[in-house]
Amino acid sequence: MKNKLIQGASMMAISLMAMATQAQATTSSFDVTTIWHEPQTQPRDSIFVGSFDYDSATHTITNLQGKLSESMTHTGANLAYPNDSMVWLNLNYQLASWYDPSLGGTFAAAFKNNNTNTFYNGTPGATDFWSPQVGVDNGATYFGFPVKANNPGNAYALIFVPDAPLSALSQAQIDKLAYADCTPTAAGGMMAGGGMMGAVCMTGTSLAGYGMAGTMDGFPVSQTITSSVPEPSSMALALIGLAAVGGIASRRRQS
Repeated sequence: MKNKLIQGASMMAISLMAMATQAQATTSSFDVTTIWHEPQTQPRDSIFVGSFDYDSATHTITNLQGKLSESMTHTGANLAYPNDSMVWLNLNYQLASWYDPSLGGTFAAAFKNNNTNTFYNGTPGATDFWSPQVGVDNGATYFGFPVKANNPGNAYALIFVPDAPLSALSQAQIDKLAYADCTPTAAGGMMAGGGMMGAVCMTGTSLAGYGMAGTMDGFPVSQTITSSVPEPSSMALALIGLAAVGGIASRRRQS
């Protein structure tokens, strides 16, 4: 009887170890908070709070979505995040993602609209109307300029996920984080026009990453990624431990 219990516990442990090995390549869910410092709207900053799924085998980000704060708009006391009264935009569409081997990680962008039309781009034959560099090169003028009615009011947040998602970002990686807010001014806003700042979108970029800080001098300062649920491999390993403990307890009862 003792031998059968030991064999049974061993077989379960081997099976769960195999499950753990397979689980390590599955997709895991994470939460992310990205902050751009806004010198001109203190103590409010531009902040993206969201979630995403990440496949460590393919370095692929999916289902990125969240909320982007508008540091220029407020409807109450002048409090900083997370006790703020800022207007928050829903960014529900992940429309861009790519792997950057030089930085060792994956970029992804979530948008307010179900398209990437964000910035004006006067280059003949242009197809890029959203990238941070295009925003810098074209003065962050909104898509559809000069007709206010043609402004689609888009916004986005660009995040970076390193190969080890929970590791701290390097300064070079932080420098590439960016956001753009080209929406018309919301209730309680400070300025009127085609966008938050008239023809110009409110943006956050870095001098090191794109050659210029944002339109209100905003620049990226941090990004934090945390696991939103226990990873499958961790759960499997925990089951292995429980199986081993169970096997020991059974052997003790039979002795």
